[in-house]
Amino acid sequence: MCAGCFIHLLADARLKEEQATCPNCRCEISKSLCCRNLAVEKAVSELPSECGFCMQQFPRSLLERHQKEECQDRVTQCKYKRIGCPWQGPYHELTVHEAECTHPTKTGNELMEILDEMDQTRKKEMQLYNSIFSLLSFEKIGYT
Repeated sequence: MCAGCFIHLLADARLKEEQATCPNCRCEISKSLCCRNLAVEKAVSELPSECGFCMQQFPRSLLERHQKEECQDRVTQCKYKRIGCPWQGPYHELTVHEAECTHPTKTGNELMEILDEMDQTRKKEMQLYNSIFSLLSFEKIGYT
């Protein structure tokens, strides 16, 4: 199984306070009992995978780089996001948007209002995250 599935399997067993078992043969497994199969890892890395943005096929080993750096349909944000521009869209539309974006021409007062709103939103998000983290600190709580 892949590393992500393996870690997920171990985490599920730990949450249930059980010993992790192989989903195929049901023998006990743990980090200390497993070993890597490099031949299979290499074969899997060459299997075709579909880009979630442009739907083209790539070898698994190249997919992450394509999605982060090369795909023209990947979702990106305006470089003026830090001063309040909410635009996000496909990478191939970025230059057109940035040429037309109104945020760089805003006055200092307008920018201060936008930044105040962003600060308030961030403060609310931090309060929410803190409540979630305090709930997760309880020993016997489960989450999905």
